Formats: sequence, structure tokens, C-alpha cells
Amino acid sequence: MFQSNSDNDGLPDKITDFIPAIVYVYDADTRKLKYINSKVTDLLGYTYNDLHAWDNDLLSIVHKDDLENVQKELTRFDTLQDEESYSYNSRLTHKSGISKHFRTMGTVLNRDTKGRAATFLFIAQDITGEVESGNQFKRIDELFNDTQELLKFGVWEWSVPDNKISWSNGLYKILGYDPKTEKDKLHITPEFYLQHVLEADRDKVLYNRKDFLVHHEYDLYYKIFDRNGRAKDVREKAKVFRNEKDELLRVIGSTIDITEQSQLYRDLAAYKAMKQENEAFLDYGTWEMDARTGNIFWSDGMYRLFGYDPETDKNKVVVNEALYQKHMNEEHFENSRSFVDSIIAQKEHPENYVAELEIKTNDGSVKRIETSAKFFYDNEGRWIKTIGTSRNITRLHHYQSNLEEKIKDLDRSNKELEEFAYVASHDMNEPLRKITTFIERLESKYKSELGADGKLYLARISASVENMRHLIDTLLEFSRTARTNQPFVQVDLNAILKEVQTDLELKIEETSTTIHIDALPAIQAIPSQMKQLFDNLLNNSIKFRKADTHPVINIRCMRLTRRQKEQHHLDTENTWFKIEFADNGIGFEPEYKERIFQIFQRLHGKTEYPGSGIGLAICKKIIDQHKGLIYATGEPDNGATFTIILPEHQ
Repeated sequence: MFQSNSDNDGLPDKITDFIPAIVYVYDADTRKLKYINSKVTDLLGYTYNDLHAWDNDLLSIVHKDDLENVQKELTRFDTLQDEESYSYNSRLTHKSGISKHFRTMGTVLNRDTKGRAATFLFIAQDITGEVESGNQFKRIDELFNDTQELLKFGVWEWSVPDNKISWSNGLYKILGYDPKTEKDKLHITPEFYLQHVLEADRDKVLYNRKDFLVHHEYDLYYKIFDRNGRAKDVREKAKVFRNEKDELLRVIGSTIDITEQSQLYRDLAAYKAMKQENEAFLDYGTWEMDARTGNIFWSDGMYRLFGYDPETDKNKVVVNEALYQKHMNEEHFENSRSFVDSIIAQKEHPENYVAELEIKTNDGSVKRIETSAKFFYDNEGRWIKTIGTSRNITRLHHYQSNLEEKIKDLDRSNKELEEFAYVASHDMNEPLRKITTFIERLESKYKSELGADGKLYLARISASVENMRHLIDTLLEFSRTARTNQPFVQVDLNAILKEVQTDLELKIEETSTTIHIDALPAIQAIPSQMKQLFDNLLNNSIKFRKADTHPVINIRCMRLTRRQKEQHHLDTENTWFKIEFADNGIGFEPEYKERIFQIFQRLHGKTEYPGSGIGLAICKKIIDQHKGLIYATGEPDNGATFTIILPEHQ
């Protein structure tokens, strides 16, 4: 069935076997093979016995994914006219199990008496290599397109004589077009591209410079707008080709979207400009030293610090150890040199370094600079580089020196004032004692002769003397508080408060005062001053009570959180306690919250609320000596709260 048995020496078989393809005849009615050449064995590995096992049905070796399509393609042959042919592609399965690609071309071999196709002649050619090459090319093309999209570039070719341009997919995407759906709809010409170029940049574009393309290669930068109006920076690199007559033939090139890089460069330039402005305004500079080579880099600010103009002197001045030695104070230079030598010898491995140096600038002026540096080391601990900042602190140094002198003068003046207050208040007690003595003598000798008015005058004099004595006592107390040199010891504030309550027991009972107390901490303090502080605060709350209300005093205590310490600008490493004395008294206007801690400041008359006006000033002095804070809040007729904040350790 499959090989000719004709008597002409098997010539048809030899002819078909000579063809490098599978040749077979297909019966139109039975859809079975009538003939097939031996190439089915060479190309697919099947024997004629294998074909008999399939009942001569070649569809048995069609790839399962192509079977439905092949059946559909076979129906097309029924409509072929004589001498017409039709072809289709499909995969056939090799006997080993692998698939091969074939292009099958067929035609009507003969017809029956009714003119219908009786048999078909097919030639199936192995195109596996062609398909795989095509697939490989397709993969390369896809990879290239993906690369263009990732790197935001496109390639193009301009045929100058006929003014035709071809673009890769990447260029379409740069301009905002979809190459899959719009490539065939767009007519790409130089004019079309120039419409997307910023008008001011169009003279740069090669498409617009046909008569001036004299160089072999071009590297251009300009701006474009995509179809959506978004501005983009692009870089265009191109190569020009001419013939032997120097006639312009074509230009090929690439265009890359550098918008992000350009923005980055602009940002870096703006940052550099801002940094240079900051260096000039704040009078500082930055530097970096490579420990292995000794090379030193200076910013512009460093040149200015040392008296050089960075615009004109940067390329003239060699920044090295000799330059530092030229400008630095000899002692400071030797100290720095010794410090560097100890690092090189790996005797020291500092992470940070801060030093004040004195330099003489290029114009001969003397400056004080502060240098801060950070050191970097490799895995073996060898010093590799240092980066740092140097700033001009000459004015700050002068200001600090002047401030220190003023502080010394102020301390001296305060000390003299405190001594004067102590001596003056102590000496004023003597005339008061004499006045009191003479009043007593007048009362004892001339009591009967004084009369009612005389006795009234003596009583008023005695009251004034008593007020004066109280004022002097409080002044002495204030002076002693300022002059104290008592040591700080561990103090249990609960015990101190209990002593104060015992001392004020009678006053507390007379006024029906109620006191609620939280547990208080133990801190480093001066015991006598803590007692005076609590005594003054409790006395203050009892004194300024409402006429028709029993005093209620709440003493609350809490430990400050880190955030609260930061809000009050306190040392975050220390422990701080906030103690509040809150009462239900007459309160005060909020505008007086600072004034009430000043000496001799009173918000009420002496007849209404007697006192010297020094008690809260003493509290402020005590808190200052303990490096704490004191402040008050209040509202008229709504009570007052006095808050003290004290450290656990001095």
C-alpha cells in the first residue's frame, strides 16, 4: 500500500524518497493514508508497521494541542480547485516523544466521476529549525523591548534620501504611544517628531539639521513633550553614514529618557548651592581625609575659613599637612600630629574627636575654629578615613569670654549684696530693740499720763516694730538661703513633711485644714531648705484660704517620663519628681504667675493677709539651688497649684 509495486523499477518511490520531506497520498473519503514515502522513518522514526498499527491514520501522530486545528485545516482542501494548493503548520510527534514542526502543503491529486476530490497529495516539510530560530529571534526581540522599557530608551533609523524613519518600540513609549496598537496608525516623519520637541530646542535635533550633518557622531541633550504634555529630558546619540561621494545616506541613533537623572542632577546642584550658601553664611566648612594616601578634600567653606577664595585659589592651594602647619598654632599642630600618630600606630581607636584650634588665615587674621571629626576603620581595625566639619567660633569665643567675666562680676555683686543684706538686716535689729525698750518704759512710767490716744499710738508703734522685726527676720532667712554652703545628703521628703506638719499643728487645727498626701521620694537635698520649702508652701495655702471655706491641700507626686523631661529641658539621664501643692483657696490672676516669686511682691494688702512678701521668693531660691523648677497656676476664687520639680541626684 505504501510502496509502489509498478514494473518501472520502483521509479516513483525513488523520486519521492529523494525529496527531503514526507510525501503522502490521502484518501478523501476514508481519511486514511494511501501512500507515504520512507521519509516518515527518517524524519519521525516510524516504520510501516507502526503506520498499520494506527490503521493508516496520520492524525495519530499530530500533537494533541494541534489536533483540532489540523482537522479544521483538512476541511479546506475539499474546496480546492485543480492546480490550487494550500498549506498549514502543525507539530508532529516523533517516535521518541519529542515534537517537530512541519509545514504541510497539499493539492487535489485526482477526482471521482462526479468531480469531487478523491485523493490529495501532501508534502510535509520539517521546519523545526526555522521555527526555533524564529522563536529565538522573537525571544531576543521581546528581551530587547523589555530592556528598552526598563532603561527608557529607543533606537531609530532615518533614511535621508527618501526621508523615511523607523522607530523601535522604546521610542514610541518615550513619546507616550502604545507600539502594539498605534504603530501602524502613525506616520513617522521628522515633522511628526519635531512636534514633540520643545520649540527652543528644535534647532538641536538632527531631523532639523539635514544640511548641517557633517560630523560622524552626535551627542545631544534637549527637551520633549509626550502626547500627554509631560515634559521629558532626553539624550540623543547618533551616527551619520555617507557614501563615497560624501552624500548623506542614513542616520541611526538612540534616544534615552534622562528625566529622572536630570532632576537628580538639578536637585544635587540645588543642594550643593544651598550647602555652599550655608557654609558661607554660617562660616564653616567640611573636609575628608584618606588615611591611606594622606589626600585631603576641602569644601569651599574650608578655603574661606583659611582665608582663600575657592573660585580662584582652589587649583593653586595644595591641601596637605604642610598647609595646616603653615596656618595652625604651633602647640595645636603638635598636639594634632601626636594624636594622628597614635591612631596610625593603632594605640588609639577614637570614633569621634572635637577640638578647638587657633589658626592664622592667609590674610594674617587670627581665628578660633572648632573641629569635629568622625573616624572610620576597616575590619582589621586600621584607620582608613576621617570626615569632619570645622567652624569659625571666634566671635563665640569672645562672647563666651565676655560672658564668663560678666558672670564673675555678677556673682561678685550678688555676693556683696547678700552680705550687705545680712549685715544690714542684722544691724537693724539693734535700733528695733531700743525702740521696744523705750516703749516698754513709757508704758510702765507714764501709762496713767498717756491717755487713750497715747496708748493707741504706742500700740501702733509696737505693731510697726513687730512687722519690721518680722521683715528683718525673713530678710535674714532669705540671705542665709542664698549664702548656704550646706552639703547635699539623702533626704526622705516624707519625714520632712511630717516635721512641718508637726510644727504647723496648731495652725492646721485652728483653720480646720485637711491635707491629703501622696508618698514622696527620697532625694539628694539640703534638709533644712526642704523643711523651709514645705513650710512656706503649706503656710501659703493656709494663709490664702477663703473666708467661709475650710482649707483642703492635696500634695501629689509623680515621676516624670522621658518626654516630660524633654519638654522641661531637663537632663533625661537623671530621675525627676514633680510635687504639686494644690489648694482650694482664693487663687490669683494667671498674669501674676511669675510675679509672685519675686521678692517683696504682694498681691494683697498687709491688713488683709499679713506677711513680708518674701516666702515664695525663698522657695524659688531653694529650688534654684537644687537645680529644679518651680511654677504656679491659679484662677481667682478657684484655688492655686504650686508645682516643684526636683532631681533625684544632684
